[in-house]
Amino acid sequence: MKTIQYLASGLLLIYSLTSDAAHYRDYVDYYVDWYGSIKASENSQVATAHQIFERLKKLANKNPKFLNPKLRVLNNKGRTPWARALRDGNIVLWKSAIEACYQGARSKEEIEARLAFVLGHELGHLAKDDYWHLDIACLFSTEKCKTNGFFTRERMIKELRADGEGYAYAALAGYRVDLLLGKKPFLRHWLKQIKPPKNSPYPPIKERVAVLQKYLQNIQKKLTFFDFGVRLSHFERCDDGEYFLREFQHIFPAREVLNNMGFCYLQRARQKMKSERAYFYWMPLVLDVETLAATLKTPSYFSMSLKSLKQAAASGQGEGFLKEAIHYFKKAVEADQSYLPAQLNLAVTYLYLGKPYKARSVLAHHPDNLEIQALQALALYEQSEVDLDLWPRTVARLEKMALKAQAPPALLYNLARLLEIRPRPGQARQYWNRLARMADRLPTPIRLHVCQQQSVVENCFFQNEQTSPKAAPPWEWPIPFTWQALSTQVSVRIKLNQWKKTPFDWYREKLHGHIYQRPDGHVEVLELDDFMQMQVLKGGDLGTVKNLPDYCAHPLRQRQLARGVLWTCEKWAALVFEDKVEEVWRVLGR
Repeated sequence: MKTIQYLASGLLLIYSLTSDAAHYRDYVDYYVDWYGSIKASENSQVATAHQIFERLKKLANKNPKFLNPKLRVLNNKGRTPWARALRDGNIVLWKSAIEACYQGARSKEEIEARLAFVLGHELGHLAKDDYWHLDIACLFSTEKCKTNGFFTRERMIKELRADGEGYAYAALAGYRVDLLLGKKPFLRHWLKQIKPPKNSPYPPIKERVAVLQKYLQNIQKKLTFFDFGVRLSHFERCDDGEYFLREFQHIFPAREVLNNMGFCYLQRARQKMKSERAYFYWMPLVLDVETLAATLKTPSYFSMSLKSLKQAAASGQGEGFLKEAIHYFKKAVEADQSYLPAQLNLAVTYLYLGKPYKARSVLAHHPDNLEIQALQALALYEQSEVDLDLWPRTVARLEKMALKAQAPPALLYNLARLLEIRPRPGQARQYWNRLARMADRLPTPIRLHVCQQQSVVENCFFQNEQTSPKAAPPWEWPIPFTWQALSTQVSVRIKLNQWKKTPFDWYREKLHGHIYQRPDGHVEVLELDDFMQMQVLKGGDLGTVKNLPDYCAHPLRQRQLARGVLWTCEKWAALVFEDKVEEVWRVLGR
Protein backbone atom coordinates (compact mmCIF):
# COMPACT_ATOMS: atom_id res chain seq x y z
CA MET A 1 0.00 0.00 0.00
CA LYS A 2 2.83 2.37 0.88
CA THR A 3 4.46 1.68 -2.48
CA ILE A 4 1.26 2.70 -4.26
CA GLN A 5 1.04 5.90 -2.19
CA TYR A 6 4.63 6.87 -2.97
CA LEU A 7 4.07 6.05 -6.66
CA ALA A 8 0.96 8.25 -6.70
CA SER A 9 2.86 11.07 -5.00
CA GLY A 10 5.66 10.69 -7.52
CA LEU A 11 3.27 10.86 -10.47
CA LEU A 12 1.62 13.91 -8.92
CA LEU A 13 5.02 15.56 -8.54
CA ILE A 14 5.94 14.80 -12.20
CA TYR A 15 2.61 16.24 -13.37
CA SER A 16 3.02 19.31 -11.20
CA LEU A 17 6.52 20.05 -12.47
CA THR A 18 5.35 19.85 -16.09
CA SER A 19 2.19 21.96 -15.62
CA ASP A 20 1.96 25.72 -15.22
CA ALA A 21 -1.43 25.37 -13.53
CA ALA A 22 -0.37 23.15 -10.65
CA HIS A 23 2.38 22.72 -8.09
CA TYR A 24 3.00 19.87 -5.74
CA ARG A 25 2.50 22.20 -2.76
CA ASP A 26 -1.06 22.79 -3.96
CA TYR A 27 -2.09 19.31 -2.78
CA VAL A 28 -2.69 18.08 0.74
CA ASP A 29 -1.06 14.70 -0.06
CA TYR A 30 2.34 16.39 -0.31
CA TYR A 31 2.05 17.73 3.23
CA VAL A 32 0.70 14.48 4.65
CA ASP A 33 3.55 12.52 3.03
CA TRP A 34 6.20 14.94 4.26
CA TYR A 35 4.95 15.82 7.75
CA GLY A 36 2.52 13.06 8.63
CA SER A 37 -1.00 13.75 9.86
CA ILE A 38 -2.67 13.45 13.27
CA LYS A 39 -6.22 12.11 13.60
CA ALA A 40 -8.74 13.63 15.99
CA SER A 41 -9.02 10.29 17.78
CA GLU A 42 -5.28 10.37 18.55
CA ASN A 43 -5.06 13.76 20.29
CA SER A 44 -7.61 15.74 22.33
CA GLN A 45 -6.22 19.10 21.17
CA VAL A 46 -6.52 18.02 17.55
CA ALA A 47 -10.08 16.85 18.24
CA THR A 48 -10.91 20.32 19.62
CA ALA A 49 -9.52 21.95 16.47
CA HIS A 50 -11.70 19.72 14.28
CA GLN A 51 -14.82 20.48 16.33
CA ILE A 52 -14.24 24.21 16.00
CA PHE A 53 -13.52 23.89 12.29
CA GLU A 54 -16.83 22.09 11.69
CA ARG A 55 -18.71 24.78 13.58
CA LEU A 56 -17.04 27.59 11.62
CA LYS A 57 -17.56 25.81 8.31
CA LYS A 58 -21.33 25.97 8.75
CA LEU A 59 -21.40 29.76 8.61
CA ALA A 60 -18.28 30.76 6.67
CA ASN A 61 -18.56 31.99 3.09
CA LYS A 62 -17.65 29.22 0.64
CA ASN A 63 -15.63 29.06 -2.54
CA PRO A 64 -18.00 27.60 -5.21
CA LYS A 65 -15.26 25.10 -6.09
CA PHE A 66 -15.00 23.83 -2.50
CA LEU A 67 -18.40 23.62 -0.80
CA ASN A 68 -17.11 21.23 1.86
CA PRO A 69 -13.55 22.24 2.83
CA LYS A 70 -11.51 19.75 4.87
CA LEU A 71 -9.02 20.19 7.70
CA ARG A 72 -5.84 18.13 8.10
CA VAL A 73 -3.64 18.51 11.16
CA LEU A 74 0.06 17.83 10.54
CA ASN A 75 2.99 16.85 12.75
CA ASN A 76 5.78 19.29 13.49
CA LYS A 77 9.01 18.78 11.55
CA GLY A 78 11.90 21.21 11.64
CA ARG A 79 10.91 24.84 11.20
CA THR A 80 7.27 24.28 10.34
CA PRO A 81 4.70 26.78 9.07
CA TRP A 82 1.50 27.09 11.08
CA ALA A 83 -1.53 27.08 8.78
CA ARG A 84 -2.29 27.23 5.06
CA ALA A 85 -5.26 27.19 2.68
CA LEU A 86 -4.50 25.03 -0.36
CA ARG A 87 -5.71 25.20 -3.94
CA ASP A 88 -7.23 21.72 -3.68
CA GLY A 89 -9.80 22.92 -1.11
CA ASN A 90 -8.00 21.66 2.01
CA ILE A 91 -6.74 23.58 4.99
CA VAL A 92 -3.64 22.29 6.75
CA LEU A 93 -2.87 23.16 10.35
CA TRP A 94 0.40 22.18 12.00
CA LYS A 95 0.51 20.92 15.55
CA SER A 96 2.75 23.88 16.38
CA ALA A 97 -0.17 26.23 15.64
CA ILE A 98 -2.46 24.34 18.01
CA GLU A 99 0.25 24.38 20.68
CA ALA A 100 0.60 28.15 20.25
CA CYS A 101 -3.14 28.56 20.83
CA TYR A 102 -2.84 26.69 24.12
CA GLN A 103 0.34 28.44 25.25
CA GLY A 104 -0.37 31.06 27.91
CA ALA A 105 -4.15 30.79 27.56
CA ARG A 106 -6.02 31.43 30.77
CA SER A 107 -9.18 29.47 29.98
CA LYS A 108 -10.81 26.98 27.65
CA GLU A 109 -12.79 29.87 26.15
CA GLU A 110 -9.60 31.69 25.22
CA ILE A 111 -8.10 28.57 23.61
CA GLU A 112 -11.25 28.03 21.54
CA ALA A 113 -11.34 31.69 20.47
CA ARG A 114 -7.72 31.52 19.33
CA LEU A 115 -8.25 28.35 17.31
CA ALA A 116 -11.46 29.74 15.82
CA PHE A 117 -9.65 32.91 14.75
CA VAL A 118 -6.79 30.98 13.10
CA LEU A 119 -9.10 28.55 11.29
CA GLY A 120 -11.51 31.33 10.29
CA HIS A 121 -8.56 33.25 8.82
CA GLU A 122 -7.71 30.32 6.54
CA LEU A 123 -11.37 29.79 5.57
CA GLY A 124 -11.37 33.45 4.53
CA HIS A 125 -8.36 32.84 2.26
CA LEU A 126 -9.95 29.71 0.78
CA ALA A 127 -13.25 31.47 -0.01
CA LYS A 128 -11.42 34.06 -2.13
CA ASP A 129 -8.92 31.78 -3.90
CA ASP A 130 -6.15 33.58 -2.01
CA TYR A 131 -3.09 31.34 -1.68
CA TRP A 132 0.48 32.36 -0.97
CA HIS A 133 2.01 29.20 0.43
CA LEU A 134 4.16 28.87 -2.68
CA ASP A 135 5.56 32.35 -2.10
CA ILE A 136 6.51 31.86 1.54
CA ALA A 137 7.56 28.22 1.27
CA CYS A 138 11.23 29.16 0.94
CA LEU A 139 11.12 30.79 4.38
CA PHE A 140 10.67 27.32 5.85
CA SER A 141 13.31 25.53 3.76
CA THR A 142 17.01 25.65 3.01
CA GLU A 143 16.39 26.69 -0.60
CA LYS A 144 17.67 30.06 -1.74
CA CYS A 145 14.90 32.31 -3.02
CA LYS A 146 14.02 35.96 -3.34
CA THR A 147 11.68 37.37 -0.71
CA ASN A 148 11.38 41.04 -1.60
CA GLY A 149 8.17 40.50 -3.55
CA PHE A 150 6.36 38.57 -0.83
CA PHE A 151 5.41 41.19 1.74
CA THR A 152 3.73 43.83 -0.42
CA ARG A 153 1.00 46.29 0.48
CA GLU A 154 -1.49 44.20 -1.48
CA ARG A 155 -0.46 41.13 0.51
CA MET A 156 -0.89 43.05 3.77
CA ILE A 157 -4.42 44.11 2.76
CA LYS A 158 -5.35 40.50 2.00
CA GLU A 159 -3.95 39.35 5.33
CA LEU A 160 -5.85 42.04 7.22
CA ARG A 161 -9.02 41.07 5.38
CA ALA A 162 -8.55 37.40 6.29
CA ASP A 163 -7.85 38.41 9.89
CA GLY A 164 -11.12 40.33 9.95
CA GLU A 165 -13.03 37.41 8.48
CA GLY A 166 -11.45 35.01 10.94
CA TYR A 167 -12.45 37.26 13.80
CA ALA A 168 -16.00 37.76 12.52
CA TYR A 169 -16.58 34.06 11.76
CA ALA A 170 -15.38 33.17 15.26
CA ALA A 171 -17.68 35.79 16.77
CA LEU A 172 -20.70 34.69 14.72
CA ALA A 173 -20.05 31.11 15.84
CA GLY A 174 -20.25 32.24 19.46
CA TYR A 175 -16.59 32.21 20.53
CA ARG A 176 -15.20 34.78 22.99
CA VAL A 177 -13.25 36.84 20.46
CA ASP A 178 -12.89 39.69 22.95
CA LEU A 179 -10.24 37.55 24.63
CA LEU A 180 -8.01 37.92 21.54
CA LEU A 181 -7.54 41.62 22.27
CA GLY A 182 -6.22 43.35 25.37
CA LYS A 183 -2.82 44.39 26.68
CA LYS A 184 -1.08 41.25 25.41
CA PRO A 185 -3.06 40.33 22.32
CA PHE A 186 -2.78 36.83 20.96
CA LEU A 187 -2.14 38.32 17.53
CA ARG A 188 1.22 39.73 18.61
CA HIS A 189 2.36 36.27 19.71
CA TRP A 190 0.98 34.72 16.51
CA LEU A 191 2.62 37.19 14.13
CA LYS A 192 6.03 36.82 15.74
CA GLN A 193 6.25 33.26 14.49
CA ILE A 194 6.79 34.31 10.83
CA LYS A 195 9.55 36.88 10.61
CA PRO A 196 9.75 38.73 7.29
CA PRO A 197 13.15 39.78 5.89
CA LYS A 198 14.64 42.94 7.44
CA ASN A 199 14.42 45.07 4.31
CA SER A 200 10.98 43.98 3.11
CA PRO A 201 8.18 46.55 2.72
CA TYR A 202 6.01 44.47 5.03
CA PRO A 203 5.00 46.54 8.10
CA PRO A 204 6.57 45.73 11.48
CA ILE A 205 4.58 43.59 13.89
CA LYS A 206 3.79 46.52 16.18
CA GLU A 207 2.27 48.52 13.34
CA ARG A 208 0.28 45.60 11.97
CA VAL A 209 -1.10 44.69 15.37
CA ALA A 210 -2.18 48.30 15.91
CA VAL A 211 -3.97 48.45 12.55
CA LEU A 212 -5.50 45.05 13.11
CA GLN A 213 -6.66 45.85 16.63
CA LYS A 214 -8.43 48.96 15.37
CA TYR A 215 -10.11 46.98 12.61
CA LEU A 216 -11.15 44.14 14.91
CA GLN A 217 -12.43 46.52 17.55
CA ASN A 218 -14.60 48.09 14.85
CA ILE A 219 -15.99 44.66 13.92
CA GLN A 220 -16.55 43.88 17.59
CA LYS A 221 -18.42 47.14 18.03
CA LYS A 222 -20.59 46.43 14.98
CA LEU A 223 -21.33 42.85 16.05
CA THR A 224 -23.78 44.14 18.62
CA PHE A 225 -25.79 45.64 15.74
CA PHE A 226 -25.94 42.21 14.09
CA ASP A 227 -27.11 40.62 17.34
CA PHE A 228 -29.92 43.12 17.86
CA GLY A 229 -30.89 42.89 14.18
CA VAL A 230 -31.43 39.15 14.62
CA ARG A 231 -33.31 39.65 17.88
CA LEU A 232 -35.62 42.31 16.46
CA SER A 233 -36.38 40.22 13.37
CA HIS A 234 -37.25 37.23 15.56
CA PHE A 235 -39.83 39.36 17.40
CA GLU A 236 -41.36 40.53 14.06
CA ARG A 237 -39.75 43.96 14.22
CA CYS A 238 -37.93 43.89 10.93
CA ASP A 239 -38.94 47.45 10.16
CA ASP A 240 -36.25 48.43 12.69
CA GLY A 241 -34.17 45.25 12.65
CA GLU A 242 -33.08 45.56 9.01
CA TYR A 243 -31.17 48.78 9.76
CA PHE A 244 -29.13 47.07 12.46
CA LEU A 245 -28.33 44.21 10.09
CA ARG A 246 -27.36 46.64 7.32
CA GLU A 247 -24.98 48.46 9.64
CA PHE A 248 -23.06 45.21 10.18
CA GLN A 249 -23.36 44.27 6.52
CA HIS A 250 -21.33 47.36 5.57
CA ILE A 251 -18.30 45.95 7.35
CA PHE A 252 -18.88 42.21 6.99
CA PRO A 253 -21.31 41.01 4.27
CA ALA A 254 -21.24 37.33 5.27
CA ARG A 255 -23.88 34.87 4.06
CA GLU A 256 -25.84 34.88 7.35
CA VAL A 257 -26.03 38.67 7.33
CA LEU A 258 -27.29 38.67 3.73
CA ASN A 259 -29.79 35.89 4.48
CA ASN A 260 -31.14 37.74 7.51
CA MET A 261 -31.49 40.93 5.46
CA GLY A 262 -33.46 38.99 2.85
CA PHE A 263 -35.56 37.37 5.57
CA CYS A 264 -36.50 40.81 6.91
CA TYR A 265 -37.73 41.92 3.50
CA LEU A 266 -39.65 38.66 3.09
CA GLN A 267 -41.20 39.15 6.53
CA ARG A 268 -42.23 42.73 5.67
CA ALA A 269 -43.68 41.58 2.33
CA ARG A 270 -45.86 39.01 4.12
CA GLN A 271 -47.09 41.72 6.47
CA LYS A 272 -48.20 43.75 3.44
CA MET A 273 -50.09 40.85 1.86
CA LYS A 274 -53.66 39.85 2.49
CA SER A 275 -53.83 37.01 4.97
CA GLU A 276 -55.14 34.49 2.44
CA ARG A 277 -51.97 34.95 0.38
CA ALA A 278 -49.51 35.16 3.27
CA TYR A 279 -50.84 31.96 4.87
CA PHE A 280 -51.86 30.03 1.74
CA TYR A 281 -49.19 27.40 2.58
CA TRP A 282 -47.24 26.62 5.71
CA MET A 283 -43.82 27.59 4.42
CA PRO A 284 -40.64 26.10 5.93
CA LEU A 285 -38.51 28.48 7.99
CA VAL A 286 -40.59 31.55 7.20
CA LEU A 287 -43.65 30.95 9.39
CA ASP A 288 -41.39 29.71 12.18
CA VAL A 289 -40.57 33.27 13.24
CA GLU A 290 -43.95 34.80 12.49
CA THR A 291 -47.15 35.35 14.45
CA LEU A 292 -45.70 35.15 17.94
CA ALA A 293 -48.90 36.50 19.50
CA ALA A 294 -51.70 35.95 16.99
CA THR A 295 -55.21 36.77 18.19
CA LEU A 296 -57.72 34.00 18.78
CA LYS A 297 -60.30 35.28 16.31
CA THR A 298 -61.75 33.11 13.55
CA PRO A 299 -59.31 33.44 10.66
CA SER A 300 -60.60 34.91 7.41
CA TYR A 301 -57.55 34.06 5.37
CA PHE A 302 -58.36 30.49 4.32
CA SER A 303 -60.55 31.44 1.40
CA MET A 304 -61.22 28.65 -1.07
CA SER A 305 -61.60 31.21 -3.89
CA LEU A 306 -57.81 31.38 -4.07
CA LYS A 307 -56.44 28.29 -5.81
CA SER A 308 -52.69 29.03 -5.95
CA LEU A 309 -50.04 31.53 -4.92
CA LYS A 310 -49.37 32.29 -8.58
CA GLN A 311 -52.97 33.49 -8.82
CA ALA A 312 -52.39 35.84 -5.87
CA ALA A 313 -49.06 37.16 -7.18
CA ALA A 314 -50.86 39.45 -9.65
CA SER A 315 -52.09 41.59 -6.73
CA GLY A 316 -48.67 43.19 -6.35
CA GLN A 317 -48.89 43.25 -2.54
CA GLY A 318 -45.42 43.57 -1.03
CA GLU A 319 -43.81 43.31 -4.48
CA GLY A 320 -41.01 45.75 -3.68
CA PHE A 321 -40.08 43.94 -0.48
CA LEU A 322 -40.11 40.57 -2.27
CA LYS A 323 -37.72 41.83 -4.94
CA GLU A 324 -35.36 43.16 -2.27
CA ALA A 325 -35.54 39.78 -0.52
CA ILE A 326 -34.58 38.02 -3.78
CA HIS A 327 -31.55 40.31 -4.11
CA TYR A 328 -30.20 39.42 -0.66
CA PHE A 329 -30.98 35.70 -0.82
CA LYS A 330 -29.16 35.45 -4.16
CA LYS A 331 -26.11 37.15 -2.71
CA ALA A 332 -26.18 34.79 0.30
CA VAL A 333 -26.33 31.76 -2.02
CA GLU A 334 -23.48 33.17 -4.12
CA ALA A 335 -21.40 33.46 -0.93
CA ASP A 336 -22.09 29.79 -0.14
CA GLN A 337 -23.91 27.59 -2.62
CA SER A 338 -24.48 24.93 0.05
CA TYR A 339 -26.19 27.34 2.50
CA LEU A 340 -29.65 25.78 2.88
CA PRO A 341 -31.51 28.55 4.81
CA ALA A 342 -30.92 31.10 2.04
CA GLN A 343 -31.91 28.56 -0.64
CA LEU A 344 -35.16 27.72 1.13
CA ASN A 345 -36.00 31.38 1.68
CA LEU A 346 -35.15 32.17 -1.96
CA ALA A 347 -37.46 29.40 -3.19
CA VAL A 348 -40.28 30.59 -0.91
CA THR A 349 -39.90 34.16 -2.19
CA TYR A 350 -40.07 32.95 -5.80
CA LEU A 351 -43.33 31.14 -4.95
CA TYR A 352 -44.81 34.35 -3.52
CA LEU A 353 -43.78 36.16 -6.72
CA GLY A 354 -45.55 33.55 -8.86
CA LYS A 355 -42.32 32.10 -10.27
CA PRO A 356 -42.52 28.37 -9.39
CA TYR A 357 -40.07 27.34 -12.14
CA LYS A 358 -37.32 29.33 -10.44
CA ALA A 359 -38.31 27.96 -7.03
CA ARG A 360 -37.92 24.38 -8.29
CA SER A 361 -34.51 25.12 -9.82
CA VAL A 362 -33.24 26.50 -6.48
CA LEU A 363 -34.34 23.34 -4.64
CA ALA A 364 -33.11 20.84 -7.22
CA HIS A 365 -29.87 19.97 -5.39
CA HIS A 366 -31.37 18.52 -2.17
CA PRO A 367 -33.09 15.25 -3.11
CA ASP A 368 -32.77 13.63 0.33
CA ASN A 369 -34.43 16.34 2.43
CA LEU A 370 -38.12 15.53 3.03
CA GLU A 371 -39.06 19.13 3.86
CA ILE A 372 -37.50 20.34 0.61
CA GLN A 373 -39.14 17.54 -1.40
CA ALA A 374 -42.49 18.74 -0.05
CA LEU A 375 -41.72 22.31 -1.07
CA GLN A 376 -40.68 21.10 -4.52
CA ALA A 377 -44.06 19.39 -4.82
CA LEU A 378 -45.83 22.69 -4.05
CA ALA A 379 -43.70 24.41 -6.69
CA LEU A 380 -44.77 21.70 -9.16
CA TYR A 381 -48.44 22.36 -8.41
CA GLU A 382 -47.90 26.11 -8.80
CA GLN A 383 -46.75 25.47 -12.39
CA SER A 384 -50.27 24.36 -13.34
CA GLU A 385 -51.80 26.11 -16.35
CA VAL A 386 -55.25 26.11 -17.98
CA ASP A 387 -54.27 23.13 -20.12
CA LEU A 388 -51.83 21.57 -17.62
CA ASP A 389 -53.33 20.21 -14.39
CA LEU A 390 -50.52 19.25 -12.00
CA TRP A 391 -52.75 18.87 -8.92
CA PRO A 392 -53.03 15.03 -9.18
CA ARG A 393 -49.24 14.56 -9.50
CA THR A 394 -48.57 16.93 -6.62
CA VAL A 395 -51.09 15.26 -4.29
CA ALA A 396 -49.77 11.79 -5.19
CA ARG A 397 -46.22 12.88 -4.30
CA LEU A 398 -47.26 14.43 -1.00
CA GLU A 399 -49.41 11.42 -0.03
CA LYS A 400 -46.42 9.14 -0.58
CA MET A 401 -44.25 11.35 1.63
CA ALA A 402 -46.98 11.59 4.28
CA LEU A 403 -46.79 7.81 4.82
CA LYS A 404 -43.36 8.26 6.43
CA ALA A 405 -43.28 8.53 10.21
CA GLN A 406 -40.90 11.49 10.06
CA ALA A 407 -43.14 13.50 7.71
CA PRO A 408 -42.94 17.14 8.92
CA PRO A 409 -46.21 18.80 10.07
CA ALA A 410 -45.92 21.43 7.31
CA LEU A 411 -46.09 18.65 4.69
CA LEU A 412 -49.30 17.25 6.22
CA TYR A 413 -50.83 20.70 6.47
CA ASN A 414 -50.10 21.67 2.86
CA LEU A 415 -51.40 18.30 1.61
CA ALA A 416 -54.66 18.85 3.50
CA ARG A 417 -54.92 22.37 2.03
CA LEU A 418 -54.54 21.05 -1.52
CA LEU A 419 -57.14 18.33 -0.87
CA GLU A 420 -59.59 21.02 0.25
CA ILE A 421 -59.03 23.08 -2.90
CA ARG A 422 -60.70 20.50 -5.23
CA PRO A 423 -62.45 19.84 -2.67
CA ARG A 424 -61.74 16.44 -1.10
CA PRO A 425 -62.84 17.08 2.53
CA GLY A 426 -63.02 13.40 3.44
CA GLN A 427 -59.44 12.76 2.35
CA ALA A 428 -58.24 16.00 3.92
CA ARG A 429 -59.82 15.12 7.28
CA GLN A 430 -57.32 12.33 8.02
CA TYR A 431 -54.47 14.84 7.85
CA TRP A 432 -56.30 17.49 9.88
CA ASN A 433 -56.90 14.84 12.56
CA ARG A 434 -53.27 13.77 12.46
CA LEU A 435 -52.20 17.37 12.97
CA ALA A 436 -54.77 17.92 15.73
CA ARG A 437 -53.02 15.34 17.90
CA MET A 438 -49.95 17.61 17.89
CA ALA A 439 -51.88 20.90 18.03
CA ASP A 440 -49.95 22.31 20.99
CA ARG A 441 -46.78 22.29 18.85
CA LEU A 442 -48.25 24.18 15.89
CA PRO A 443 -47.92 27.93 15.22
CA THR A 444 -51.05 29.84 16.23
CA PRO A 445 -52.65 30.55 12.81
CA ILE A 446 -51.95 26.99 11.66
CA ARG A 447 -53.32 25.62 14.90
CA LEU A 448 -56.51 27.69 14.49
CA HIS A 449 -57.32 26.20 11.11
CA VAL A 450 -56.36 22.64 12.09
CA CYS A 451 -58.60 22.77 15.15
CA GLN A 452 -61.53 24.04 13.07
CA GLN A 453 -61.16 21.25 10.49
CA GLN A 454 -60.37 18.23 12.70
CA SER A 455 -62.83 15.85 14.40
CA VAL A 456 -60.88 13.88 17.02
CA VAL A 457 -59.71 16.27 19.75
CA GLU A 458 -62.12 18.07 22.07
CA ASN A 459 -61.30 21.63 23.04
CA CYS A 460 -58.49 21.40 20.50
CA PHE A 461 -57.19 24.95 20.50
CA PHE A 462 -57.02 25.19 24.29
CA GLN A 463 -55.75 21.66 24.84
CA ASN A 464 -52.84 21.66 27.35
CA GLU A 465 -53.24 25.43 27.62
CA GLN A 466 -52.61 27.00 31.01
CA THR A 467 -54.37 30.13 32.25
CA SER A 468 -51.10 31.33 33.80
CA PRO A 469 -47.50 30.12 34.09
CA LYS A 470 -46.71 27.52 36.73
CA ALA A 471 -43.84 29.65 38.03
CA ALA A 472 -42.36 33.09 37.58
CA PRO A 473 -39.09 33.19 35.62
CA PRO A 474 -36.05 33.53 37.91
CA TRP A 475 -34.31 36.09 35.71
CA GLU A 476 -33.54 39.45 37.28
CA TRP A 477 -33.96 42.39 34.91
CA PRO A 478 -31.92 45.39 36.09
CA ILE A 479 -34.00 47.93 34.13
CA PRO A 480 -37.79 48.21 34.69
CA PHE A 481 -39.96 47.19 31.73
CA THR A 482 -42.17 50.23 31.23
CA TRP A 483 -43.13 52.56 28.38
CA GLN A 484 -41.58 55.54 30.12
CA ALA A 485 -38.85 57.72 28.64
CA LEU A 486 -35.48 56.68 30.06
CA SER A 487 -34.50 60.32 30.48
CA THR A 488 -37.27 60.70 33.09
CA GLN A 489 -36.12 57.69 35.13
CA VAL A 490 -33.37 59.21 37.24
CA SER A 491 -32.09 56.03 38.91
CA VAL A 492 -32.07 54.18 35.60
CA ARG A 493 -30.09 56.96 33.89
CA ILE A 494 -27.51 56.92 36.68
CA LYS A 495 -27.10 53.17 36.23
CA LEU A 496 -26.90 53.26 32.44
CA ASN A 497 -24.35 56.08 32.47
CA GLN A 498 -21.93 53.66 34.15
CA TRP A 499 -22.30 51.14 31.32
CA LYS A 500 -20.59 50.99 27.92
CA LYS A 501 -22.66 53.00 25.45
CA THR A 502 -22.77 52.46 21.66
CA PRO A 503 -24.74 55.24 19.92
CA PHE A 504 -26.40 55.06 16.51
CA ASP A 505 -28.02 57.88 14.57
CA TRP A 506 -29.42 56.95 11.16
CA TYR A 507 -30.79 60.26 9.87
CA ARG A 508 -32.70 59.08 6.80
CA GLU A 509 -34.50 56.34 8.73
CA LYS A 510 -35.08 58.65 11.72
CA LEU A 511 -33.70 55.92 13.93
CA HIS A 512 -31.71 57.17 16.90
CA GLY A 513 -30.67 55.52 20.14
CA HIS A 514 -28.05 53.57 22.07
CA ILE A 515 -27.04 50.04 22.94
CA TYR A 516 -25.95 49.79 26.57
CA GLN A 517 -23.73 46.97 27.83
CA ARG A 518 -23.08 46.39 31.52
CA PRO A 519 -19.32 46.23 32.30
CA ASP A 520 -19.48 42.51 33.20
CA GLY A 521 -20.98 41.75 29.75
CA HIS A 522 -24.04 40.00 31.24
CA VAL A 523 -26.72 42.59 30.34
CA GLU A 524 -27.51 44.57 27.19
CA VAL A 525 -30.24 47.15 26.65
CA LEU A 526 -31.54 48.52 23.36
CA GLU A 527 -32.93 52.06 23.46
CA LEU A 528 -34.73 53.72 20.54
CA ASP A 529 -35.62 57.42 20.76
CA ASP A 530 -35.28 57.47 24.56
CA PHE A 531 -37.48 54.39 25.11
CA MET A 532 -36.18 50.93 26.03
CA GLN A 533 -37.19 48.32 23.45
CA MET A 534 -35.34 45.19 24.53
CA GLN A 535 -33.24 43.82 27.37
CA VAL A 536 -30.86 40.86 27.07
CA LEU A 537 -29.34 38.67 29.78
CA LYS A 538 -26.15 36.82 28.81
CA GLY A 539 -24.05 34.19 30.60
CA GLY A 540 -24.23 33.42 34.29
CA ASP A 541 -26.78 31.02 35.76
CA LEU A 542 -29.90 31.43 33.62
CA GLY A 543 -31.24 27.92 34.17
CA THR A 544 -31.82 24.93 31.90
CA VAL A 545 -34.24 24.15 29.12
CA LYS A 546 -36.30 21.70 31.21
CA ASN A 547 -37.62 24.57 33.39
CA LEU A 548 -38.64 26.89 30.55
CA PRO A 549 -42.17 25.44 30.00
CA ASP A 550 -43.07 26.37 33.59
CA TYR A 551 -42.52 30.06 32.81
CA CYS A 552 -45.03 30.20 29.93
CA ALA A 553 -48.85 29.98 29.93
CA HIS A 554 -48.87 28.14 26.60
CA PRO A 555 -46.55 25.71 24.77
CA LEU A 556 -43.18 27.18 23.86
CA ARG A 557 -42.29 27.67 20.23
CA GLN A 558 -38.99 26.20 19.08
CA ARG A 559 -36.66 27.57 16.43
CA GLN A 560 -33.52 25.66 15.44
CA LEU A 561 -30.56 27.94 14.76
CA ALA A 562 -27.16 27.26 13.18
CA ARG A 563 -25.90 27.27 16.75
CA GLY A 564 -28.36 26.49 19.53
CA VAL A 565 -32.14 26.45 19.87
CA LEU A 566 -34.40 29.44 20.52
CA TRP A 567 -37.45 28.82 22.74
CA THR A 568 -40.07 31.59 22.59
CA CYS A 569 -43.01 32.62 24.79
CA GLU A 570 -44.68 35.81 23.54
CA LYS A 571 -42.48 38.62 24.89
CA TRP A 572 -39.39 36.58 25.83
CA ALA A 573 -37.10 34.08 24.16
CA ALA A 574 -34.36 31.86 25.61
CA LEU A 575 -31.31 30.86 23.58
CA VAL A 576 -30.21 27.36 24.62
CA PHE A 577 -26.97 25.46 23.96
CA GLU A 578 -26.72 21.85 25.07
CA ASP A 579 -29.76 22.26 27.38
CA LYS A 580 -28.27 25.30 29.15
CA VAL A 581 -29.84 28.75 28.79
CA GLU A 582 -27.10 31.09 27.56
CA GLU A 583 -29.18 34.17 26.72
CA VAL A 584 -32.66 35.50 27.48
CA TRP A 585 -34.25 38.20 25.31
CA ARG A 586 -37.25 40.23 26.41
CA VAL A 587 -39.11 42.91 24.46
CA LEU A 588 -41.61 45.50 25.55
CA GLY A 589 -45.06 44.89 24.10
CA ARG A 590 -46.68 47.37 21.76
